[in-house]
Amino acid sequence: MTNIKRDILWRVVFGMGAVVVFAGLILFQMFKVQVLEGEKWLSLSDSITIHQQDISASRGNIFSDDGSLLSTSMPIYEIRWDATVPSSDTFKTYVDQLAIGLSEVFPDNTASYYRTMLLRARRDKNRYTLIRRRVTYSEQKVLKKLPLFNKGRYKGGYLSELTTKRVKPAGQLAYRTIGYSTIDNPGVGLERAYNSDLGGVKGKRIVQRISGGYRPVNDENLLEPQNGRDVHTTINIDFQEITQRSLEKALLKHKADHGSVIVMEVATGKIKAISNLRVTETGEFVEQYNSAIGESYEPGSVWKVFSAMAAFEDELIDLDDSLDIQNGERDYFGKPMQDSDKGRFQKMSFTQAFARSSNVAFSSIIFDNYNKNPSKYLAHLKTLDLDKKTGIEILGEPKPFLNHPSSSSWSKLTLPWLAIGYENQHTPLQLLAAYNGIINDGKMIKPRLVNEVTDAGLVIKDNNKKVKEVTVCSKETSDKIKKLTAAVFTEGSASNVKSNVVALAGKTGTAQIASGGAYQTTKLYNASFVGHFPADKPAYSIYVMINRPSNGVFYASYVAAPVFAEIAEKIYTISVKQEVNASVKKAPTYTAGYVSDFNILSRYLNISLNEEIDGEVVRIDATKGTAKNVVVNTGIMPNVKGLGAKDAMYLLEMQGLKPLISGYGRVMEQSPNPGVRVIKNQRVRIQLK
Repeated sequence: MTNIKRDILWRVVFGMGAVVVFAGLILFQMFKVQVLEGEKWLSLSDSITIHQQDISASRGNIFSDDGSLLSTSMPIYEIRWDATVPSSDTFKTYVDQLAIGLSEVFPDNTASYYRTMLLRARRDKNRYTLIRRRVTYSEQKVLKKLPLFNKGRYKGGYLSELTTKRVKPAGQLAYRTIGYSTIDNPGVGLERAYNSDLGGVKGKRIVQRISGGYRPVNDENLLEPQNGRDVHTTINIDFQEITQRSLEKALLKHKADHGSVIVMEVATGKIKAISNLRVTETGEFVEQYNSAIGESYEPGSVWKVFSAMAAFEDELIDLDDSLDIQNGERDYFGKPMQDSDKGRFQKMSFTQAFARSSNVAFSSIIFDNYNKNPSKYLAHLKTLDLDKKTGIEILGEPKPFLNHPSSSSWSKLTLPWLAIGYENQHTPLQLLAAYNGIINDGKMIKPRLVNEVTDAGLVIKDNNKKVKEVTVCSKETSDKIKKLTAAVFTEGSASNVKSNVVALAGKTGTAQIASGGAYQTTKLYNASFVGHFPADKPAYSIYVMINRPSNGVFYASYVAAPVFAEIAEKIYTISVKQEVNASVKKAPTYTAGYVSDFNILSRYLNISLNEEIDGEVVRIDATKGTAKNVVVNTGIMPNVKGLGAKDAMYLLEMQGLKPLISGYGRVMEQSPNPGVRVIKNQRVRIQLK
């Protein structure tokens, strides 16, 4: 019994001794970590919780050819709160007032909601509580003055981070061509193609990992970001609006699936307008895909322009030569080729055959002269780069399909059908570029969407210097093609379209759409038109494509040609006015915008401003060389007339107003009028011109 007690006692003493030793080891390790190696472990901790973070640069602007904004960045803020900063007394004193203030600035939530959020953040010691994303400049100014927040970062815990949002002042005009680019999506259009220029160079800042994310360690950045460069496009905003409105009307009238229009300056290859639209079930027009650049299809009879060029270049035919068209029907290896007016004509001149779009005439010329050597015909098409991409800046252009004898798809029927625009696939842009080269005195120029890239006003990339001309046909052939295309309106398939404004020229194309490798009995069509104006001295060329018109009319002469004519007349009228106005040079009297921009501008224009400016937006009288602040009175509608879109939007958002902008250029009209009382979040209509 005694031995048992002794054993138990020894076990207890041993256990207690082990506990004491273990506790001693723990205390020693704590002393070692906190005192002897404190600096080492503190440094390691900092290296884990503190690191560098990228700062996005301010993205560059995209401009039209006259300097109107197509895409720009507006300042927005992300507001957060460090709940550990305020003292207990300070927090208790102001939490209710702060909650009420937040509910007034952001009325979508109640004061009770914000109070609960603030109390929870305080309880959890959250150092990076999200208050609101996408806060406007005017809202941010109000938040900084709220109780507790007005004590700043180090006493009130107020944290404000500046970011930007991308806006398009021109709305849906050329939406897909301008495009977009985000952090998570490389995007489309020019925003993607010129992302390396527009995006600038990222900066660096030191941030610390805390509960809920990361927060900046201090107000100064380790490396300041470099703003992006500006991209100046060839797009003419007037032409773009005309093009889009005309396309909208055509899609509605003909109940078409979708459509595309491209307007190109003949002498330069500059794309002045490009529109791709479809109608949604709600009746809205949207640009979901850039069909003009990315969609290939069989062009149909617009291809006869290229067949005519080959025939002229090889001296196979002339304008007045008579052709036997066999009453508009010819058999090729058991498959009939027919004209739309079969049985009406036995003979006609080549000009008439082109104007009336005779399939038999063109298939006969090409088949009879090139059947033994089809590569000779194809060589002319390749001269027009109809076997290559145009190389347009925007991504997504497919390689054209131009059938050839070495291909498995080539058959004895290919050549006669290729002559009239089948067994090949091309985009509207590829076809327009080839057409443009022929009517430009036989000199082909690569199409483009961008004039130059600038950085702080200095030209970094000048695309105008890269323009090269490639001869695709003789000037004599070019002149003959111009006569053929003019005849389409005077005596041919587009004679139903008249213009008293400008002489028109071009070629219709009505192509049946194949489905599942065959042409269906339901007969779906693409109605196309390629043309130029004025007829004898081409200034602009246009391609119109209307996909699947379904309102009982599908011929291009009634679907696509009227769209071409309407656009041509309106552009011609505007161009004449611009030429007249250009002869009268007048210095601007009043302009307005950001004071920082005008500080830069004044150096270039040598304008000496004799008034001290302390605001962010100013008006300048360039004739007198004076400037004055644009006064911002909260609750009063400011005068934004004369301002550009970006400046007007900035000024209105400073007031807490919601601008609805239409048009382009500078502000001509505003509603409400200047001086009228307004309330926060009130919608304001702005008309630009």
